[in-house]
Amino acid sequence: MNRNSKIIAAVIVAVLAVGGIAYYAFGSGGTLNVQIKDPLPSGWTALYINVSSVSIHNSTGGSGGGYASSFSTPVTVNLASATGKSIFLTSLKLPGGHYQMIRLTITGAYGVYNGHTYKISLVSSTVDVAGQFTVSAGSTTTATLDFNSAQAVHGNPTVGFTMTPVVSEIIS
Repeated sequence: MNRNSKIIAAVIVAVLAVGGIAYYAFGSGGTLNVQIKDPLPSGWTALYINVSSVSIHNSTGGSGGGYASSFSTPVTVNLASATGKSIFLTSLKLPGGHYQMIRLTITGAYGVYNGHTYKISLVSSTVDVAGQFTVSAGSTTTATLDFNSAQAVHGNPTVGFTMTPVVSEIIS
């Protein structure tokens, strides 16, 4: 093999390697952006939830699918910032496929009701939000979670407040 043939072979190998890496990195999966919104109930000027994880269930994975999780450090979200608009919660790189559920794990909550701050006891910390969506290779899908704190928070300043999270999913 002469020198020019070796150069051409090296270039072909390099192009194939870069193409394979690009396909693996960009062609086999997409991005899921998860947002949250909430119509804050009357009397509340702030309502904070501590989200410790967001997990996505893949229904097309082998033997029943599985969960992919986002962050491991809790994120605190003020649902007052999500009134009338959606706010960013997390972004996940996922394999292309069909997904059917988003699971939020909420580890704490507190809020400001009529000018006073109250701790909110969680009745349940895990919320499974059913919804069908597809993540396609090289694309971005956005899931907006509609947190309904008016239905989730119960009680009053005298007896205290509890929360059983109520969340529905909207795909945009």
